[in-house]
Amino acid sequence: MAEPAPRRIVVVGGGVAGISLAHYLLRHTLPTSTERLGLQYSLTLVSPSSHFYWKVAAPRALVEANQSTAEPFVAIADGFQEYHASQFTFLQAEATSLDEKDRILHTRLPKTNETTAIGYDFLVVATGTASHSPLFSLSGPHTKTQFELGQMQTRLRDAQSILVAGGGPTGVETAGELGATSNDRSGAERSITLLSGGSRLLSHASPGTSTTAERMLSQLGVTVSHGVRVTSAIQRERGQSWDITLSDQSTQTVDIYIDATGSAPNSAFLPPGWLDAKGYVKTDQSSLRVNDTVGVYALGSVTNFTNGSFFDAIEPVRPLADSLRDDELAMNPDKSYQTQSWWESVFGRRTRTYQQKVSLTQFVAVGREGVSGSSGAGECRALWYTKLRQGL
Repeated sequence: MAEPAPRRIVVVGGGVAGISLAHYLLRHTLPTSTERLGLQYSLTLVSPSSHFYWKVAAPRALVEANQSTAEPFVAIADGFQEYHASQFTFLQAEATSLDEKDRILHTRLPKTNETTAIGYDFLVVATGTASHSPLFSLSGPHTKTQFELGQMQTRLRDAQSILVAGGGPTGVETAGELGATSNDRSGAERSITLLSGGSRLLSHASPGTSTTAERMLSQLGVTVSHGVRVTSAIQRERGQSWDITLSDQSTQTVDIYIDATGSAPNSAFLPPGWLDAKGYVKTDQSSLRVNDTVGVYALGSVTNFTNGSFFDAIEPVRPLADSLRDDELAMNPDKSYQTQSWWESVFGRRTRTYQQKVSLTQFVAVGREGVSGSSGAGECRALWYTKLRQGL
């Protein structure tokens, strides 16, 4: 009698959420299910880029003239060499559409534009979001972002006027890095302006954190402006200055304009019924199951409950794995009892759920040595930049 075909798990997204989940499933969930259910599994990780982009390092990378633009990128496949080829496949491809009825994901290969179809039994959406600027997220092969970082490094050397739009963590960190770098350079004084776009910086953090961040930026020579937004930004020619129009109808010309105003979910390939009005995946927060479908899960910043934090990418990994395990057991009810461990037979099988933290934990690097942030009700000041990076 022929052995049944392996159960197919497809994870779409090569960021923190997708990679973390793939490792957890391969190391923990799937070996246990294979041992207890007698089923084989194959996991395919799909990403349009061959490399993972550590976006936390982007503000430092774009201003560090002596840093290689290759440093924030890591080859995804290199991190999965411990798994057998029958268990894991990495596919560099862009997800283009999905057939919900036949459970098929359609993709396009980046170099040849060849299309390929991948069948799945379980699907995980971890595609994240795309920033408005090509500096802060991947939009295809990592070489595109690497090129943009290199171009920015070159242009920043001689730039005298810089405008950063966006008062969130990315905008604050970018302005802080620019300010710290300007203090180290010689020559004419450089003007750096950060537009918060609202009444204060870091609107999701506590007012104390916002005040601390603005004070630190001021000490670095960054001018922070509130209550105005960029309504038009036109670059005269690539590599040349920008003509900027603001919401108060004022205009200015700057050498460098950096858009750090936000992002949009990478969800265009999914059925419209899975998405909310803004394009985020409608997901049950506790179980990470996608609403109104079966065998589909989502985590990270593409979900409709996310606050965009690092914790929303990694903390749901175990609860999602438990949901997938439970759904597999529900498909094999005759084996559910025999798959229990002694502990589970006595105390019951544990299914973890995800509960998003009500109090926001956020640390934002401001310059080279300062950090403004909050953890619960407490304020965090003057932490070392290097310790923050190592902790993440």
